[in-house]
Amino acid sequence: MDNIQLNTPLGQAVGNLFSRVLPMLQGQPPGALKVFIFGGCAVHLLTHARGSADIDAEIEASRSLKKEDIITVLSAPEDYAQGDRDFQIELDTNYNNSLGPLHEDYRDRAIPMDGFNGGLPIHIYVASGIDLAISKLGRYTDQDKADIEQLIECGRVDVEEFVTLATQAIDYAVGNRGTMLSYLRDVTEQYLEDGHHGSPSP
Repeated sequence: MDNIQLNTPLGQAVGNLFSRVLPMLQGQPPGALKVFIFGGCAVHLLTHARGSADIDAEIEASRSLKKEDIITVLSAPEDYAQGDRDFQIELDTNYNNSLGPLHEDYRDRAIPMDGFNGGLPIHIYVASGIDLAISKLGRYTDQDKADIEQLIECGRVDVEEFVTLATQAIDYAVGNRGTMLSYLRDVTEQYLEDGHHGSPSP
């Protein structure tokens, strides 16, 4: 699967925000700082649908780095323009991906972000469509359901694989298993009946 391209104003703002830490990472080995993006920002990066005002991200720093100093540098909002309107995106410093269902192999499926991989000391990944969809079965607001549907319809989620991996994730997730399984049935039933399973983007 191709890397994520930062080819929208919001995507470019995400790249600009994380570029702030590069001066702090001089001399560090590749991937000394790893970032995994979830939430509405990840939905935008995968589908170019809907905007987002914050970045839900898991940040992992090597022992030689002070994570709190990195968070401080990243905490100020990043301004960007889209058309004739001005917007801001900022890091949600309270985000915790352990509060919702998440498959244990999500890192294996995470998609590298173009320009933040290879030999650079910061590696940024966007959660795969399936893992992002699984994470949205915790709260399952109307927006979460719409996001899952968008991911399916854009070809970022194969519905049968989603059902299999989501069921595995729910088995060891914190929360009511029956409720999350009912959310999973609710969002996938129409696609399974129609035979529209979606398929990963090339």
